[in-house]
Amino acid sequence: MKGSDKAYEIIRERLVGGHYKPGTQLKEEPLARELNLSRTPVRAALKRLVDDGLATADAGQGVHASQWTEADIDETFQLRLLLEPFAASLAAVRGGDELTQSLRESNTRMAQAIAAGDIAGIQAANSDFHRALVGACGAPRLRGMLETMIDMPIIVRSFYIATPDEHRQSLHHHEDLTQAVAARDGELARQVMQLHLRMANMRFMTHRTEYRAAAAAANAGA
Repeated sequence: MKGSDKAYEIIRERLVGGHYKPGTQLKEEPLARELNLSRTPVRAALKRLVDDGLATADAGQGVHASQWTEADIDETFQLRLLLEPFAASLAAVRGGDELTQSLRESNTRMAQAIAAGDIAGIQAANSDFHRALVGACGAPRLRGMLETMIDMPIIVRSFYIATPDEHRQSLHHHEDLTQAVAARDGELARQVMQLHLRMANMRFMTHRTEYRAAAAAANAGA
């Protein structure tokens, strides 16, 4: 494994698991010493993490862990759970064949990305799927609220802690949603989306707890 990949994997796991408090500055030199690497691979790893939305970079301020508290996480998932099933039900009734085809194309790309282990590709296909559904709901205010949530850093972050089996389960939900849209069954689309989001929330919080416990154990043994 290249040095930049090693640094990326370790720092990413810490960010996802809550090892760093929101807003913590991620400094190249201390991280390089800790990971027994030069600053160049650490710098490359931090850039990737910023691109992933797991960290932020401001001119002259350095790189920091994204500002997401437990309350932020809970609020984001709860708002999506309240709003997106309704949007899916509307889209199923109003979307038509064009939406069905768009969802199928997203599913194909997501399946290919899962097979390739391409996490960024999985996340991108997932984003396109949800955006297509929300865009077809025919409710501008509802669409405006949800579009700001689909690619929030905390949502992006969830893809980096899910297992391949969990990615496949998510794709299966997308395929069920696509069938509901093809059948113009709004109630089925609502129910599947609700299950989809509840499972995503449960998986994220479970993994986050596991990573925190591992980080605490590592710190205790240091």
